[in-house]
Amino acid sequence: MLIHEAFDLTLKRYRIGGRAIAQVAGASESLVSQFRRGKTGVTDEMLDKLLNGMQQIAPGSRKYFCSLVAGEPMGIKNLEDVVEAISEEEIPELLMAIARRWRTTDNKILQVS
Repeated sequence: MLIHEAFDLTLKRYRIGGRAIAQVAGASESLVSQFRRGKTGVTDEMLDKLLNGMQQIAPGSRKYFCSLVAGEPMGIKNLEDVVEAISEEEIPELLMAIARRWRTTDNKILQVS
């Protein structure tokens, strides 16, 4: 899999918008869009900024990206395995990712009748 394809699939899987990743990485939205579509390449430095930004927005996304590039896509594990696999430093990031996801979904589960 090509790097730009893995990047695009990762952004889609983790629901990371082009505008968000551009802002966090200090890149233009145009560059992110063109890179996602394979219309332009990025420097090693810019790729590093994009991957760090991706990880900041959605913890675990960088690892998923790398697994795609390596040709060994990560499967979805059960939640207990995911929680056990993360480090103590990653727990706050995981909770923030859950909160961001929660805000973007229809939260009927906890609505009181």
